[in-house]
Amino acid sequence: MGPTHHKNRIITLSVIGGVIVTLLGLFLSGSLAIEAGKTSAMSSKEYSEKEIQDNNRFWDDEGKQGSAKPVGPQITPGAEAPSGQNYRPPSTVQAALVDGPYSDPDKAIRGKIFFEVPGGVAECSGTVVHHPSGNMVWTAAHCLHGGKGADFYTRVTFIPGYNGAGATRAEREPYGRWPARQVEVSDQWVKDADPERDSIASPFDFGAFLVQPPSGKKSLEDTLGTSAEILFNAPRGLDVESYGYPGEPPFDGREMYSCSSPTTDFRNTGWPRPDMLWMGCTMTGGSSGGGWFAEVNGKRYLVSNVSLGITLTAAKTMTGPYLGNVAQQLYGRF
Repeated sequence: MGPTHHKNRIITLSVIGGVIVTLLGLFLSGSLAIEAGKTSAMSSKEYSEKEIQDNNRFWDDEGKQGSAKPVGPQITPGAEAPSGQNYRPPSTVQAALVDGPYSDPDKAIRGKIFFEVPGGVAECSGTVVHHPSGNMVWTAAHCLHGGKGADFYTRVTFIPGYNGAGATRAEREPYGRWPARQVEVSDQWVKDADPERDSIASPFDFGAFLVQPPSGKKSLEDTLGTSAEILFNAPRGLDVESYGYPGEPPFDGREMYSCSSPTTDFRNTGWPRPDMLWMGCTMTGGSSGGGWFAEVNGKRYLVSNVSLGITLTAAKTMTGPYLGNVAQQLYGRF
């Protein structure tokens, strides 16, 4: 019998100033008190060859993919809704289904992440980003690590261009499965993300991993023929498109969705800088880690990833971390 799972609760975390904060995946949080950018062995993990082989065998059972759901504990932000010129809430944007086939390389750079957590299996979203290794996937920290006092998740695997509506495995996994071999999350996340406290670690909710190419395949970028380039310290106030595989109602996690929205800034009282990015979107749990894309000087870049869902009285929105110096340092650790 496969591992059990607990269905994610898209729950009310706090209602202060008309704001309801919800989870868009395995979000854990806590109090922040760390020197920005300082690296630590705790925020890095390499999976052994034995673990990679076990990863492949584990996910050969596609039933485990079907049972994976976003899960997450209740947290309390403990702060009022942001206000001021840069904190204007965005309007609701209805998530739109991305037309298939997802085997198109420009779509296949986005995919689904499956992984094992204590007590079950879970799902997130991720993006293939350019890296000298050719094998990097960018996502949210909470899709890779349990936060303060916890550990990295196990059996992390990425399926580029995943399409759960496909009739065959070749349609569902057009480029196969790519197990993680090295994982990095922000030190701030590891030291301060506390499931029993608030969400002030959110500004550092980003992470990445290098995959092990399946037997007979070249690097992930070579296999797809393309990747996304990250723009660190991007301008603020951009119009973005976010992508992900929402798995909570009214979605089922089988297909890719997208939202297009202008962005503003988001920060709760007591949160560290940099401010997060804020956009309108109705995607739910499972979209966590999915990339936010924007055009800057005529070129398209990844500028953030899905982190928290924020439900206002009159709007459904989500936040993503600003990929500044700490994120750039994380990228350089590979």
